[in-house]
Amino acid sequence: MVSLGDLLSIALKIEASGYEFYSNLSRQHSDSLQKFFSDLAEQERQHQEIFRKLIEDDKKKNASLSNWIEEETAGYLKSLADVSIFPSIEKMKTNMTSQDALNFAVGVEKDSIIFYSELIPYIEEEEKQIIKEIIAEEKRHLMDLLSIKL
Repeated sequence: MVSLGDLLSIALKIEASGYEFYSNLSRQHSDSLQKFFSDLAEQERQHQEIFRKLIEDDKKKNASLSNWIEEETAGYLKSLADVSIFPSIEKMKTNMTSQDALNFAVGVEKDSIIFYSELIPYIEEEEKQIIKEIIAEEKRHLMDLLSIKL
């Protein structure tokens, strides 16, 4: 079985990759997009800190059955990350046009929203609001990315 901590670690990796990607885009632009991408990078960095804390909190709790995810669900979430999110993130590290970068960012943001939404049933009640807030921010990222006209 896969633990909640394992899936939170995937979420941490998603946010770390997002931070790196948006930081790189910020350095590549000197126009209004520089601040936009810099702001997105900072929000991804903040999300990393939140997931680090959730991982630490999960480690402190007893490894009860409630902290373990059903194999079918965990397999789905790991597949989503392995097939959709991480290949896109790796491709984002290559040189690409600004439009290509925006298109990839849109895809990763959408897949991140799905991934985080699927975590909610397995998160303890007091932490669900934290994940919902991250999802809301990721949705804003998505809408902001979709509104950019190059």
